Amino acid sequence: MITVEALPARAGDCLWVEWDDGTRRRRMLIDGGTVGAGPALAERFARQPVGRRDFELVVCTHLDDDHIGGLLGLLTSPPEGFSTRDVWFNGHHQLLPRDLLGLPKAEKLTALLARAETPWNTATGGEAVVVPTDEAEPLPVAELPGLRLTLLSPTWDGLRALRDDWDAWKAEQRRKAGEEPAAPPDLLGPPRPAVEIPWRRLALDYSPDRAPRNGSSIAFCAEHTGDGSRVLFTGDVHAEVLVTSLRRLAPDGRHRVDLCKVAHHGSAHNTSPELLRALDCDQWLITTDGGHRVRGEEAKYRPGEGSHPSLRAMARLILGARWPTLWFNHRVASTERYEDGFLQHRLGFRAQYPPRGTQGISLVVGPGTVTHAPPPR
Repeated sequence: MITVEALPARAGDCLWVEWDDGTRRRRMLIDGGTVGAGPALAERFARQPVGRRDFELVVCTHLDDDHIGGLLGLLTSPPEGFSTRDVWFNGHHQLLPRDLLGLPKAEKLTALLARAETPWNTATGGEAVVVPTDEAEPLPVAELPGLRLTLLSPTWDGLRALRDDWDAWKAEQRRKAGEEPAAPPDLLGPPRPAVEIPWRRLALDYSPDRAPRNGSSIAFCAEHTGDGSRVLFTGDVHAEVLVTSLRRLAPDGRHRVDLCKVAHHGSAHNTSPELLRALDCDQWLITTDGGHRVRGEEAKYRPGEGSHPSLRAMARLILGARWPTLWFNHRVASTERYEDGFLQHRLGFRAQYPPRGTQGISLVVGPGTVTHAPPPR
């Protein structure tokens, strides 16, 4: 079995993953959430015995602040006993000439990893963690003790797009730094009455994510080599890249996974109908505290909420399978709407949340099963 803890990483991802390897317990960390989510990761380490703070792998899926931020604190001031056998991160050494550097957090992480004692992309000989362009080639596989990782993203096209868009991205970060911070979505109050939500129409309303930084996301399927349980970790991957890789894994059918971390916190643009047709999955993990205030068409259906998860993405997940289960790591206005028993019965789905008074959610994933992990002793 695989245990996935979605820590309360605010608008971002911070996934603490553990699995059994014979009599040993192994672990992996995927992203660190925002800088503001650092205390949640520190608290998780505080609960972890010092002698069991060794990791097989730490993954920084891509350079967005809500994924990279918490990792900076971890690597700048590592907790006692912390170690990792490898770090996956596509930095400027893998895709950018030196004269295009500029994003402060990316530069800082690069500097931290460049220290001689820090392993960095050792699985690929220090080169980019990337899917080969030739679809006749097999997808890269990394073997960890007790766990097999099959790389699904990024492609070289995704890394090139990030390189070409780097200057524009830097300008965007400078603009964002000057904006007033949005009010936390859970402080915006309950949503005001809105018009009836046209779930089936929204499910058909799809346009793809074009952001180069999301297109550079590392995504992979983790399979337990003992019981065969599978978890798909997506970062903020472009759906179209994921579909292409999944077809390489299952050219004549759908690829089975027991749990899928929904890409980009339930954005409307990263969960496509085609992706749902390529996956055999009915358990979905949504990691978000809502993010920025919702705008555009969806605002008329849920005014005052955070933008994530999108109604359009949730409509596709709910209507794309028979009685799927949605697992949320935060209780906020944009996620609690799915707790409505009448809505669940009418549309045919289930929703699960952290226990009342807690943040984050911990799941045990087995072949065909996902359950709440028992509370720590």
